[in-house]
Amino acid sequence: MASFARFGGMVLWISVASAAGLAACGGNAETSVANGNTGGSGGHDAGADSSTGGGSATGGASGTGGGFNFDSGSPDAAQGFDVQPSGLQTITVAPGQHAPQVEFHATLDGQPIDAGWTVDRGEIGALPSAASSTGTFTPTGSVGGLVTITAGLNGQTRSRQVLVKLAGTQSGADPTNPAQVPQIATDPSTLTTGGGIGGVGGEGLGTAVTDPGLLGALTSPASDGSSENLRFLYPYDKTVFPRGILAPLLQWDWSLGDADAIEIELSTASGSFSWTGTFGRPAILTQTGGKFIRHPIPQDVWAMATDSAEDGKDTLTVKLTVALGGQAYGPISEAWTIAPARLSGIIYYNSYGTNLAKNYGGAIGGDHRFGGAVLSIHVGDTGPDLTAGSNGGEAQCRVCHSVSADGSRLVVQHGENYNASSAYDLSPSGSSETSMAIGASYPGLSPDGALALTPNKQLLNLPAGTLVAGTSGLDGFGILGTPAFSPDGKRVAFADGATLRVMDFDPATFTFSGSNAVASGQLGWPAFLPDSTSLVFNNQSSAGLDGVSSGDLHTRKGAKSQIYWTTVASAADVTPLNALNGLDAGGTAYLPKLSTPVSLSCTGDGAQVGNIDPDHGDDANLNYEPTVSPIAGGGFAWVVFTSRRMYGSVANIPPFCSDPRGVDLFTNVTTKKLWVAAVDLSAKPGTDASHPAFYLPAQELLAGNSRGFWVRDPCRADGQSCQSGDQCCNGYCQPNADGALVCSNDIPDNHCSGLQEKCSTAADCCDKTNLCINGFCAQKGPA
Repeated sequence: MASFARFGGMVLWISVASAAGLAACGGNAETSVANGNTGGSGGHDAGADSSTGGGSATGGASGTGGGFNFDSGSPDAAQGFDVQPSGLQTITVAPGQHAPQVEFHATLDGQPIDAGWTVDRGEIGALPSAASSTGTFTPTGSVGGLVTITAGLNGQTRSRQVLVKLAGTQSGADPTNPAQVPQIATDPSTLTTGGGIGGVGGEGLGTAVTDPGLLGALTSPASDGSSENLRFLYPYDKTVFPRGILAPLLQWDWSLGDADAIEIELSTASGSFSWTGTFGRPAILTQTGGKFIRHPIPQDVWAMATDSAEDGKDTLTVKLTVALGGQAYGPISEAWTIAPARLSGIIYYNSYGTNLAKNYGGAIGGDHRFGGAVLSIHVGDTGPDLTAGSNGGEAQCRVCHSVSADGSRLVVQHGENYNASSAYDLSPSGSSETSMAIGASYPGLSPDGALALTPNKQLLNLPAGTLVAGTSGLDGFGILGTPAFSPDGKRVAFADGATLRVMDFDPATFTFSGSNAVASGQLGWPAFLPDSTSLVFNNQSSAGLDGVSSGDLHTRKGAKSQIYWTTVASAADVTPLNALNGLDAGGTAYLPKLSTPVSLSCTGDGAQVGNIDPDHGDDANLNYEPTVSPIAGGGFAWVVFTSRRMYGSVANIPPFCSDPRGVDLFTNVTTKKLWVAAVDLSAKPGTDASHPAFYLPAQELLAGNSRGFWVRDPCRADGQSCQSGDQCCNGYCQPNADGALVCSNDIPDNHCSGLQEKCSTAADCCDKTNLCINGFCAQKGPA
């Protein structure tokens, strides 16, 4: 006889006929060794035994003794069920290796006994699936961290722990490793500025360092680099990174300019991961003559480092040492937080200057043609896809778009006639276009894509674009500036002149009610956080050369703005997101600026703009058009926004040089790009809830990019592969018989929901510390 039991978001098979029956113990996930799948981080049994001592581990593991031991029964090994060794076991594992192993021995009254074995984090290691008196833990060699080993016997369990320290070194790129193949363009003319279609820019990984003298210099730097003004340009210190994205491109600046070699060190505070890489000049620089001033973290190393960081409690420190002329300098260092979340979804954005759809002439560079189109990036991709727009003339231009939160529908204007709009039905297999009866400029789309609220106070049926009959509650307002629906569909926000308002919305009666003024100023582009109780918005401080006569919000010709947030309840909560914008807690800019401004004559929409902030000294005021992923991840909301800030040495021309008709964007990479920042879900209103931003990987480097909408993937049917429940139409992502994670509605009665699985209230979540946010179980934000 057998049954399913659900503990902490994973389903375990419990055989009541077997003497080695398994029982899950506490925590957020328990993983069966039969399939090796894993949920979130595990907890521990309430009854901790007091045994200490190192025990032994095969292949060179060392027992540290003491602590981290948890039993659900009596600790008296001579009289009952016991597992040895009982102390915390610590092993150091090289990437890709499966040794050393750790042996655990189960006994009953001092005699060996066959027990069932489980491990809570199958990505770190595995145990044999068959009942045995010896449970041999074998590391995967791809993730480090703390794992809990549980032995089960007749309803009793004993838990022990192993700390796996993943540690490695390398010199130069590994040509046999696909993850270390450079994602760069092949045209040296674009490589001089870090160009290319997607990725993060740069010239790929450097060569091996074989000179003993140079290796010795990197090991023992002659200077800490302060006299040479050695500093990071990108990333920023204290950035919060999610898992599952492309590795960042390390970029630095110093008075010596060039480099012969570098050393990069990565380490987690928990000790779960450490790595040192030495790299010489990338080979392409011998063709281009460029300086060695940036270098990526290898993608496989980045994945191991971020996956090994302890959930929500760890920091990842990067140290950089730079060598030139036989002398090394540094290291300089930064510490980043790794969010315990692997983000999903798609970002749809406007691109002016894209090479994927050319429908305008007059460009200065290339073949003198450029495109206006909507492109998309699946989180984790290395480049963008074309969604709306095509080659041809202005009639094929498609920009100025809005997207529904569920990712099912997009509305976009026509390039030759801004009064004409189309609705696109989006699916994994492509998109289909429907011309709308009534045009809509930047409408707010309901979360399911069924409705569009236009600035002209019209509520439209989609995709036809016909009026919804019986709409009420908007008569007292003028133009609704950049309206937006909340993720739960029960609120809308819009700019009413100089006032940002939030209203309730009843989708059953199409009634708007309860107007609440939440902010005032030159405001717009509101976007709700996933909990629908707070929102971010664009606060414009200067309209630039366009002036403010129309009341429009701009990102061009010197327009300046910051991103703010507030609750839906009170204007007293309005607060700038300083860390996102590029300011420290005291309001001082931490963003780097150029020591020598780039001298570039360029125009934007006919105006001379190359002389506006040419040193990027005001980048903290160049942030616009925020939107928010509807799915919370790792205790954070994830905000994507337009910025004209400098992207290290890849994009550092004057910030408003982005019009292909006013500057050659093939030899100059515009800074008009998309960035992402984490915002604490549990932050107190009136405080800065944000963290420093990171460059959105995979966007087209040789184009000006803006107005990113972060939405869910079109939901996946039962049986399709998944990483989390929010990707599935039924809301559940579960292991199938082969252990692969698939969308599944085969959920037992009285189940609970794991992280990012469907919920109605927080009580539905297995982890009782989780919140139910926008219909999915989510971790709380930092305290």
